[in-house]
Amino acid sequence: MSSPDPHRVETPPLENLRRVLERLASAQIPHALGGSALLASLGLAARVHDWDVTADADIDALVELLRDFAGERFDSSGVHADHKLTLFGGEVEVIARFALRSDAGVFRVPLRVSGAWRGLPIASPEAWAVAYSLMGRDAKAETLFAHLDRNGARADVVEAILAQPLPESIVRRLESLPVTDAP
Repeated sequence: MSSPDPHRVETPPLENLRRVLERLASAQIPHALGGSALLASLGLAARVHDWDVTADADIDALVELLRDFAGERFDSSGVHADHKLTLFGGEVEVIARFALRSDAGVFRVPLRVSGAWRGLPIASPEAWAVAYSLMGRDAKAETLFAHLDRNGARADVVEAILAQPLPESIVRRLESLPVTDAP
């Protein structure tokens, strides 16, 4: 079975996403796309369900910055130790300082841009593999870990991840990855 072509991926409209990303960039807030957009950018998914934007800013600052996009705020709950805004009827989700809880503690998902896809900043597959593991989305986590097994993981991102509290099974999985110094 062949991988999906990252140029022929079904996505929600880009217009609203670009408006949000432009606003974040103008405010100099670091941001990147994760979730199904990350998977699609790597040729690992044929469809982007919604745009998951991680942003390195406080939720209150994001609410103020994006107030004219009529979003809905969600505070931390369950495994999520972060906050998010859903905009445009859920088409775009902006996650403020992406963080997840586990028995080991709170894992703050490092925001690292790993590249661009369709002119959009893409988050690191290393961070999202761990995030998916912590969220119990094992199939997506394993898809990313398998990609990293084949292509290598960035040493700096793995180091940042391992400096945080994680379940031992995830630590072992990260330590088994081949690493590269390439950005």
